[in-house]
Amino acid sequence: MKQLAKVICTKVWYLFKYVLNIAIHLDSSVSRTNPLEEEQKGLTTQLDAQPAKENHQNTFKINQNLKDSQQSTQKSRQYKKASLFNDGKTNKAVLSLVMRGVAEVLSQKMHLHWKTEANSILNYEKEADNTQEKIFYYITDNPETPQPETLIEETALNVIEQFDPRACAIHLIYCALTANLEKPWEESFVIDDKQLLDYTGLAKRRDLCRHKKLSLLYHLLQQPAQILVRIAWPKQGEVGAFTVADLKVWDITILRDYKTDKDGDTKLVGLKVIGKPGAWAKYFLKQSEYYRHTGIISKKTVQKLFSIGKQNAGAARILVWLTFQIQPGFADGVSGKTLMEIAYGIDKVSIVEQDRQLRRQMADDFETDLKVVKDAGWQVQLNQSSVWLTSNNHGKRPIGYWNQLLNTKLHFQLPMEVQECLAVTGHYNITPLIEKNLPIQPPSGNVIREARKAKGWSRAFFAQTMGKSVSWVDAVETGHRCCSQKDLPKLFDELDISSLYLDADLTPLPPFPTREGEK
Repeated sequence: MKQLAKVICTKVWYLFKYVLNIAIHLDSSVSRTNPLEEEQKGLTTQLDAQPAKENHQNTFKINQNLKDSQQSTQKSRQYKKASLFNDGKTNKAVLSLVMRGVAEVLSQKMHLHWKTEANSILNYEKEADNTQEKIFYYITDNPETPQPETLIEETALNVIEQFDPRACAIHLIYCALTANLEKPWEESFVIDDKQLLDYTGLAKRRDLCRHKKLSLLYHLLQQPAQILVRIAWPKQGEVGAFTVADLKVWDITILRDYKTDKDGDTKLVGLKVIGKPGAWAKYFLKQSEYYRHTGIISKKTVQKLFSIGKQNAGAARILVWLTFQIQPGFADGVSGKTLMEIAYGIDKVSIVEQDRQLRRQMADDFETDLKVVKDAGWQVQLNQSSVWLTSNNHGKRPIGYWNQLLNTKLHFQLPMEVQECLAVTGHYNITPLIEKNLPIQPPSGNVIREARKAKGWSRAFFAQTMGKSVSWVDAVETGHRCCSQKDLPKLFDELDISSLYLDADLTPLPPFPTREGEK
């Protein structure tokens, strides 16, 4: 009986293999399969040449082979594909202290206080909130090498002079790509020329051919990576001290595709960037006691920053400063003198103060640059006596306009699309500001209106809740009136806006270093 059973099992097994082979043959003749399926079929048909007792081993080999193939496929996808501005307007971006310093170097250039070390190496030293924490920035001219060299004074100054304000737009794109990575200290991002042309606005330029556009991009893509960093961080509580010495802020590799045209000229036809932040990310981009800060950038700001280029360097510096400095909920103003020093440099402002004609020219430039900033979506409020700065009436300036210009306070609000994005996806707690009696930046009218509608309240009910009139609600929601500091805590509480403003894990940065005597 045992032999009969064995014979029957063997015949059934061979019949099963025969049917299986026919099915595989028919399937392969009518449909296309992927490489993994082809591999599985090839391994399955090998069973014809194997005895029945080896079936288990072959099944194990098939599964193991498939597993190895899948792992190989995953390894080929080691980089995360870049994707920004999915809503067409905004994207989260890493705006940490380290990133801010890079933006300052690219935009301020020689306006910063550069120092020469004993070995003639040039560096820019940045303190964190006037404490013992220090970040030193250096310049290199070979950023794609594994261990780039820091440059001595004369060579470094020549490289700094070549920095283009438009490289700050590239830097912001890198910051946004990094924010999309779950573990930026391990992962890399990939971005191609089509995306870069879109994000920078170059795709709309009809006066440049593709070769010139890509050549410009290639030149700018390298510049953020030409800045190196050394961080000296002392022990803080239970967190130990650490040092990151002369390493890359950005580890960037640029792949280029060329094509020879009918005239024999070689043209750049494609670009691909593979990038990641340097070793410093292990300390500054984790959920840790160190400075982790993530904000929102707008596509409009990036494209405006790229389009104004060298024509409005002052406006570009202001836009960069605002992007890293202005945070939701904070309403501290910046003086006209400080903003002009950011735009044109401390030394130049000091020289201009001594010459009437130069003062007029700088006032003209400042008016123009503020209008460019407004065009980028940044809202600015000035003292009533200084509204001539942003008005469209090109009449005579008032007497004493220069002193008024230096002493006026400018209050900036984030672009509307950024506020709306934060209101939908974020969280921000204003309690610390209330407890410290600090000014609170009022939300925009659109944010207030959407928050009211989200609660299902009519304007009349909202007015009754706030103890105000319906006309007050209309004026606030249309932006014709700002909610007073006295009413803001109640407004945030009643509309639950305090739970909608910023991500809970975001830590505000220390204040931007101001000039002596400035608040």
